[in-house]
Amino acid sequence: MSRLTLRLVRAAFVCLAAGIALGAAFAIDRRLGGALRPLHAELNLWGWVTLLIYGMAYHIVPRFAGQPLRRPRLAEVQSYLAIAGVALAALGWLASVWSPALAPALRAGGASLQLAAALAFALIIGELLRSRPARAGGAIPPAGGQRP
Repeated sequence: MSRLTLRLVRAAFVCLAAGIALGAAFAIDRRLGGALRPLHAELNLWGWVTLLIYGMAYHIVPRFAGQPLRRPRLAEVQSYLAIAGVALAALGWLASVWSPALAPALRAGGASLQLAAALAFALIIGELLRSRPARAGGAIPPAGGQRP
């Protein structure tokens, strides 16, 4: 796997571990669950699910499309934007408990980074899905095993 894929998958697993630990803490202290439920959702949905999807898509879609990413540098930037967005938004949810005045700015910053990352991802993967695969031996045949 590429460094790009590994970076996103590792970050996804860190978010999964943090989300699970937070969920376990909620079982011990129900009040904590009431205060930090949005953080739990952030870590599980944007952290675990979305980062894993990004990482796996960067690994799988180019192979299905039969060509490499057209914008590998943008993909690198996109990965850092996505990870930073999750981290900043998570800090914002934590701040809503311990520093409420700072929380909205942190959450808005994180959400902005996540939006930029999602739009960049759509552009990068969309280009591959709209293009025709290269016919030079390495293309994966369509489902069913038949070549067009």
